[in-house]
Amino acid sequence: MRDFSVLSDVEFEELVGDLLAADNQVHVERFSPGADGGIDLRWQGDGTHVAQCKHYKNSTFSQLLASARKEIPKVERINPARYYIATSFDLSVAQKGKIYDLFTPWMRGPGDVFGFRDIDAMLTRHSSVERRHPKLWVTTGTELFWHLHSDIANRADALKTRIEKMIPRHVVHPAYERARELLAQNNVCLVSGPPGIGKTTLAQMLMAENITDGYEPIEVSADISEAWTSLSRGTKQIFLYDDFLGQISFSERLSKNEDKRISDLIQRISGSTNKKLVMTTREYILRDAKRAYERLTELDNRYQFVLELDSYRRSDRARILYNHLWNSDVAIECLREIARGGYKKIVDHPSYSPRVIEYCTGVGFDTQSPGYPKRFKETLDNPERMWRTAFERHLTPEQRFLTMSLSTLPRGVDISKLQEAHKELSMRMGVVSTETSFRECLEVLEGFLIAIEKDGNGATLVRHSNPSVTEFTLHRIAEDREILKAIIESAKFFEQLIRLYDHGAGDIFRRGGNTALKAALRRDKDAFTAAMRRTHDSESPEENGIWFSEGKVMRGTKGAVERRAHFWFRVDSEFDIDTHQLKIVSSRLASYWEGGRGSKEDAERVFDMISTHWSSEDFIDELHDAYHDWLRSTLEDQDDWRRYVDHLGGYCNLDYKSNKALAAEFESHVLSELDMCAAHELDLDDMESMADAFGLIDLSRKVVMAKEEAEREPDHDSYERSEASFGEEPGSDDYMASLFGRLDE
Repeated sequence: MRDFSVLSDVEFEELVGDLLAADNQVHVERFSPGADGGIDLRWQGDGTHVAQCKHYKNSTFSQLLASARKEIPKVERINPARYYIATSFDLSVAQKGKIYDLFTPWMRGPGDVFGFRDIDAMLTRHSSVERRHPKLWVTTGTELFWHLHSDIANRADALKTRIEKMIPRHVVHPAYERARELLAQNNVCLVSGPPGIGKTTLAQMLMAENITDGYEPIEVSADISEAWTSLSRGTKQIFLYDDFLGQISFSERLSKNEDKRISDLIQRISGSTNKKLVMTTREYILRDAKRAYERLTELDNRYQFVLELDSYRRSDRARILYNHLWNSDVAIECLREIARGGYKKIVDHPSYSPRVIEYCTGVGFDTQSPGYPKRFKETLDNPERMWRTAFERHLTPEQRFLTMSLSTLPRGVDISKLQEAHKELSMRMGVVSTETSFRECLEVLEGFLIAIEKDGNGATLVRHSNPSVTEFTLHRIAEDREILKAIIESAKFFEQLIRLYDHGAGDIFRRGGNTALKAALRRDKDAFTAAMRRTHDSESPEENGIWFSEGKVMRGTKGAVERRAHFWFRVDSEFDIDTHQLKIVSSRLASYWEGGRGSKEDAERVFDMISTHWSSEDFIDELHDAYHDWLRSTLEDQDDWRRYVDHLGGYCNLDYKSNKALAAEFESHVLSELDMCAAHELDLDDMESMADAFGLIDLSRKVVMAKEEAEREPDHDSYERSEASFGEEPGSDDYMASLFGRLDE
């Protein structure tokens, strides 16, 4: 059975009109939403036929019957040849009879009253109509998918919850249709746009649509390696990588070679028969990333998979506002204020943003007292007001400290790590935080400033509700020197200091940073470096995992040791870090690698930095020996080989190509990979390049044959869609007045 609750009354009326047109094979007239004079839908049969639609949230039959009774004078005036009532209410036989009794002169029987089950049956008969209403069939399809795949539903519980919350408020607009086309054509869609315009909502809707088609959802949170690890050859999968270049600047997210791994994944999925990838990023971050990484520009030029979401039609803005109001708990009097003209300064505001719409119709905003449209407009005039008013007037100090602590931790941090950081900051500020008070803070902030979710392993993760909260909080920290000093001195994890610095510094072009925060950190550099020394060996707040290194199962936070060492050398000049301290950091890193531990991706980046650092002459040999021996002893896959030979030809400046023993070892590796793995699972281009470099002609030919075989793999994933049809844009003043006039009923 379908779930009509995801539709607004306007969307329900459009659905019924399409069904009646299909059922009767006639053109059904629709009229502007609002005061309708008793006519929602009209068509010609044996005279004029009229239908009235009734779709109310949480209504009772008594309310439905009372509403129907009010239609009698209108129907008497119209006097149609035949009259119908269509409602999403699940009517019993007796209830149908009571409505029929009101309209006996114009109805042929109770069958002219369409209830929930009648409309559901009509949708079953007319599947093409259902496909034109994505919100409805996506909801039905995802519910069925979760029911049939409870194991996936448990792993993706947080994503499932966000999708279920998003769908009722979603508005189908041209950008969504374009995104569907890009994903269907390329298997990849990158949604780019300014903050708050609805990139994540659009991406989640794309994911929901493909879940309906049987795709397993995979949400990437940390880096692209999560997607590579999750790839399953025989399974239909769709990957969502939200803010894949970072929330505020792309230096947050792209480590060395991350752009290559993203590029490789895009190419892999674009040629796949059963994989799809949806990514989002802020427009200015994408622009700067393309300047730094040519691969991203080259891929977009080749596949044209980027959708720039930069504005909405006036009618779309109106429907987005209307759907949020329809699905909110805004007081009736406040809705009347909107209906009586209050909507005008919202829909046409130059700073209109779906994020502000969501905030001003949510639990953190005053939606109950008079003056609602005025408060709404004031928030659009000054979007920072969203968070500042609540932060300064409505939160206790302990709640503010929790919000601030969260801005210094990884996005989606384990609740226990947040509690540790929050407790230390509260204590530093003279506030006692207990287990009970911490939980009370979470209860107050959830759904407003923070979101609480479960990951696939059942762990509880906490994040800010959206990036603008993080940005506001960081600005607030930069403004208050006492708070900043307390955060530095109470830092529980080294990564808190990295995030503070990164948010201040911005990306490699120094864009997207917070200059006030950066200046404040420099003023407190002694406290900052003392905190770095104190927390260098602390546990990492980032997600722990399991990975393999030198045949060993490794547990912990992959890359944390390398990223910490990298940070020391990255900030040494700004914070006057002495050479002795840097030597200690390098020596400890060498010892770590000698044990066969670490993340090679991060190790490559930190070694490159230290080897070119002005201070490293006295200690680089020790680090190089550890790094070189580790790479040489763990040549397990193609990435290992590429990293090792690049190191030989780069730092070591050796002619590895004439090393026959090494060439023979590489040939053995490639033959083994070709024998054990499917062609699509291998980086065949890189294998061919290295085989040519070693002069292994026969091996190169075998790799080329494997590439040709991979290209001949059949397409097992047929993708069919019916085209959605849209009428003319209903963006006139009369349309607006009629639409929002419904809220006054």
